[in-house]
Amino acid sequence: MKFAKTLLVAIPLLGLIAVLWFAKGAATQTQDLQGAEPGSIDEMIVQALAEGQSETSNAIMGEYEVVSTFDEAKTAYSVFVATANSQQSVQINPFSISTWSRFTVNESLSVIPPNRCVNNRCALPAGIGAASGSELLVPRAGGTIVKNGVEVDLQNQGFPDFTPGQQYLLFVDYEPTARVGAPTLGPIGVFTVNSNGTVTAISASSALKDDIATRFGNSLSQIRTALGSSAPSGCSTTSEQFCYSRGGEWDSSTCTCFIDPCLRKPWLCE
Repeated sequence: MKFAKTLLVAIPLLGLIAVLWFAKGAATQTQDLQGAEPGSIDEMIVQALAEGQSETSNAIMGEYEVVSTFDEAKTAYSVFVATANSQQSVQINPFSISTWSRFTVNESLSVIPPNRCVNNRCALPAGIGAASGSELLVPRAGGTIVKNGVEVDLQNQGFPDFTPGQQYLLFVDYEPTARVGAPTLGPIGVFTVNSNGTVTAISASSALKDDIATRFGNSLSQIRTALGSSAPSGCSTTSEQFCYSRGGEWDSSTCTCFIDPCLRKPWLCE
């Protein structure tokens, strides 16, 4: 597998990500702009103010990890089916904005240990709320904030925003404690899922897209089977995740949670 170097204006931790998504409005920040570093967000603001402008933008590009086949992707990444809900953008360093998208997890098709999200490299930035047991946070480089009265937009070329209410198939580097899924494959690891269970790559062209189309006919059901997963039971995803968060065992056939009483009151089992 080939690893990306870094994003042009990316988060140091992922080499490609950064902030939350679907915000109602751009975040507002105020800061002294004296001594703005060349190429920084502050310099963009200084130039905009000098020209009497209230908006400024810049395009950024990202380099991502690459896989050639579905088998390679499933070995290196966790796979989720999740629905996009909201987003929030924040400035993470003098040069970068990141947007964190908040998803509701519908299915966890495959969960493996992370490769990139280790040693706190995928920690949530200030201002981003923790994920609940049924949520997944997906960071992406770029986004829009308002600072010193100027709207700053860093446009992530080639990796479009997630659409609220849309269901996605996601290949991510998953850190389970913070429930962060870093899209280190970039757009080639993101597929929309329609009501008929057909997946569609958001990337115009990739080897992974072609392999999934050839082997599975873009069928979520066939992808599910290839990953050793089964169709959703119809149980509440929230209840299932809450069960796991309490150390319980979930029975999808009865939609019930069993929690060993010895875990909470070990003295009763002595």
